[in-house]
Amino acid sequence: MGKTSWHGQIYRALKAIDHIGESKYEAKQAQGWKPGEAVAGIYSFGTFNTVFERAITYTNWLVAEYPGLRFFTEVDDEMTTEFLNEKYETCQTDTVQTLIATLRKLQEGLYAMNWIRADLVSADWEVDDHHEPRGPYTLDEATAIWKQVNGRAPEFGQALRFILSSGARIDEVLHLRADKVAIGEKRVELLGKGGKTRNIRVLDSAVLTELDSSRPFVYLPEQQARQWKDRLERYVRQACDELTIQRRGVHGFRATAACKFVDIKRALGFTENEARRELAMWLGHNPHRTEVTYAYVPKRPA
Repeated sequence: MGKTSWHGQIYRALKAIDHIGESKYEAKQAQGWKPGEAVAGIYSFGTFNTVFERAITYTNWLVAEYPGLRFFTEVDDEMTTEFLNEKYETCQTDTVQTLIATLRKLQEGLYAMNWIRADLVSADWEVDDHHEPRGPYTLDEATAIWKQVNGRAPEFGQALRFILSSGARIDEVLHLRADKVAIGEKRVELLGKGGKTRNIRVLDSAVLTELDSSRPFVYLPEQQARQWKDRLERYVRQACDELTIQRRGVHGFRATAACKFVDIKRALGFTENEARRELAMWLGHNPHRTEVTYAYVPKRPA
């Protein structure tokens, strides 16, 4: 991909599926299109420009939140979920629907260029009039899920407990190094996408004593990242279905941890705004952008 800018990557991806001037009606027939399905390709300048502009909005957010990122191959659906949850809290439903549709069109172009190997937008991301962000599991739900997962694969059950105590993203869990765990100080250093790091205090120090420090990476070698992440997500989905709990993905555990964090801060006398500023930093966001915390911790009654 060379050193292409975000603008350049977007433009080249969209040009790879550019069919402007061709008949969209004929394309539907050729593709065996059915109502409700998206038509592969772009067939108008208006669509091209809309997708391009919304994609720029997304990459501007990536630059702000993950300044070390350079290419779409480094982006995953967990980041997109964060972006869409934030937009849901601050935008109209129609705007979020447009963002999802345009990002999936961008995704189509990135696949055509062979620049990504997995979806940027989770396949179950849908918005309707009754849609709510994934948000948190209740603490009881999270506990039930990790116990269910732990019964099948203790390593993954323990990973969920770590997320509940640290608010870590799934990639940050995977890249956790043994030499970045300070049990005595009850702290860990998390490495996110793009080299963004933060040193945080965990909510439950007992979790740190469970970590396997006998290898450089606590969980699995980096080259097995995709397989490890897929298995963890699959175990959580299965547990949710078996327990008849609404699916909120692994990311829902991060949101549950965020709720616990705010509750602790409020109990210590922090105001709602002060607690949310602390939470933003704990989660790895800009402390001045407390609105992003509403995607994790719902608004509370006045």
